[in-house]
Amino acid sequence: MNSETRLSKLFFGYGIALFPILLFLGPLVAELFLISIIFYSIFFIIKENKFQFYKNRYFIFFGIFYLSILFSTILNFYNFDNSIGGILYFRILLFSFSIWFILDKFLCFDKKIIFFYFLFFLLIITDSLIQYYFGKNLLGYEIKNHRISSFFGDELILGGFVLRTLPIFLIYLVMSEILILKKNNFLIVILISLSCFVVYLSGERTSFGLLILFFFSLFFISKHLRKFIIYIMIAFVSFSLILPNLRNSEEPNPATRMFQKSYNQVLGIGEERYEKHKKKLLSKVYIFSHDHHGHYVLSYRIFKDHMIFGTGVKGFRYLCRNKIYILENNDGCSTHPHNTYVQILVSNGIVGFSLLIFAFFFIVKEIFICRKKLNSSEEYNKFEISKAVAISAIFVNIWPLIPSGNFFNNWLSMFYFYPIGFYLYFKFKNEKKIN
Repeated sequence: MNSETRLSKLFFGYGIALFPILLFLGPLVAELFLISIIFYSIFFIIKENKFQFYKNRYFIFFGIFYLSILFSTILNFYNFDNSIGGILYFRILLFSFSIWFILDKFLCFDKKIIFFYFLFFLLIITDSLIQYYFGKNLLGYEIKNHRISSFFGDELILGGFVLRTLPIFLIYLVMSEILILKKNNFLIVILISLSCFVVYLSGERTSFGLLILFFFSLFFISKHLRKFIIYIMIAFVSFSLILPNLRNSEEPNPATRMFQKSYNQVLGIGEERYEKHKKKLLSKVYIFSHDHHGHYVLSYRIFKDHMIFGTGVKGFRYLCRNKIYILENNDGCSTHPHNTYVQILVSNGIVGFSLLIFAFFFIVKEIFICRKKLNSSEEYNKFEISKAVAISAIFVNIWPLIPSGNFFNNWLSMFYFYPIGFYLYFKFKNEKKIN
């Protein structure tokens, strides 16, 4: 391996492995890396005549999805700022194929990456616990609205960050064969369970629910990881029952927000003043909460006038205060509808929504196919198990029945399409081995 190749492996191979840390440093750092890896992969795919990375059904599917975004954006050109995100969204889709190419080119799954992740999670956990018990973290950021945010400060995205970083850490644990060798498994179980506890402390109910769904789907798919997952869940439940009680504070227990507040919001307890102008579902419950219910009612009003191709990437925020759509008390208006499927339905219309539904059922099908392969063999196939982790990560990202962030937000989009690159790599690697 010449010096140029070693440098490329160091920058791109390790950059892909530690991409969540780049996102942690900020969207600009991650964006610069994303652009560089896309140019690098396109150059070498053309130079080495490896067009199989683009000549496949997945590239065609994502191409069609991008065209639906582009067409709806151009069709609803409000202004340049509202349109540029949709026009340039192709780079997010290309990111997945660039990851696949880099993983195939460099096969960078060594134990140094595990060490980096171990230290990184240890730092996040330590800082989060310091903030939870003492009110401030290492940088002096205080608790906001009874929720810890660690190094993210005013941005309450700690839980979502940990949720989407853990699957990548698991992939590298599987590929490095640390779990099967049972080296330091106790420390790994403690680290992951404490990371789950941090998601719980963050108060992000969506992230916590998706975290449970992730481990449930992985438990369902891979028999090789079930004992490991059980140990993590036992440790997590133990931490959740013991550690909050060691805090001398009038701040409410995380369980209050996770469960009691969620229950009250769904039933509308404390929101009775809104019931005169906001109809509950079946006259009994709100969809998640009064605010979310408003987003969805308003989204439906807008969708009825833009059914086929939608309103464009930022159409919801542009139209939600229009007098022909606005709800009483200005309810429901926001930057996005707070649910991926509702957002795609409004932004991309039935065309984009149909593609998303197809993707969801395709992933469900892949879950059962992967489970069948793993259960029919006693062999510890690290490539197939890693694919199971990637599928589970994608599954929770497109799970429909839960509130979600802005699908077209750069930071979140990069996290959404990040595990897809790993899935493509492991899928084609396994198929190549079979052939």
